Amino acid sequence: MVTLGTNLPGGSAGRSTGRTDWFAALAASPRPAVVDYAAGGQRVELSGRVLANWGAKTANLLEAEGHGPDATVLVDLPLDWMSLAALLGLARAGVAVVFAGPATETGGGTESLGGAGQHADLILTGTPGRWADHPADLWTVAPGSDPGSGSGSDPGSAEGAGTSLPAHAVDFVTEVRMQADQCHLPLPGGPEGLPALAEAWEDLTAREGAATTASRLSVRERGLVAAAAGARLDLAVARATARTWDLGQPVMLVPESTAPFSAATDRQVAAESLGASV
Repeated sequence: MVTLGTNLPGGSAGRSTGRTDWFAALAASPRPAVVDYAAGGQRVELSGRVLANWGAKTANLLEAEGHGPDATVLVDLPLDWMSLAALLGLARAGVAVVFAGPATETGGGTESLGGAGQHADLILTGTPGRWADHPADLWTVAPGSDPGSGSGSDPGSAEGAGTSLPAHAVDFVTEVRMQADQCHLPLPGGPEGLPALAEAWEDLTAREGAATTASRLSVRERGLVAAAAGARLDLAVARATARTWDLGQPVMLVPESTAPFSAATDRQVAAESLGASV
């Protein structure tokens, strides 16, 4: 089991507290923010504080690379703890977020994009070869071997994971850990918080993708459970995650491909005290 940091005292995140600083509320949540059972066979827990550190670092890197609130970021990532941490950083920076669809048989690259996807300023991806010819800046995200990188230690890089990077690609994991843990950019979202930001995000996936995503999610009384095996971070998962964090509750990733889950996963969900399905 990997546990990152300790949770800080404070009330639940979200509008129920009356707070307008949704990011600070998440950082102060007494609950874990992400619990990933699909991370290489071990349980990885990110406290609200550590997740917020990742978010702040990501937002600072975006600013340092010239990607402000007017930028559009295309997201092409698997569903894992690092992708969720990067997503929080995109929200903290207030950039426009567009989720790419799965690769097609012909590659699913630039030729398959339309609208905002074609005009993306930055692509955040776990499959950099897919976007090698796209004119946008390219950041590659590989799963970290040590999630503690959010508070200073060294995660795995894309090259370390065996991914061949295009010459112009930036290794996100390496660069983001050099950024400050605090972000002083104006906070986007206002009193309506993180879910309002997520409502403005877009998706390039096919319409039938919504039904596929729904089969992977299980909303519980005290959290969200998502089947992560073979899954992508798409708009439906991102919005469900935003709502869950807004309530001060954790997102749990499990090594299943769909819900309902196996008996072993059901026992893990029960151990996390997330309650019954709602």
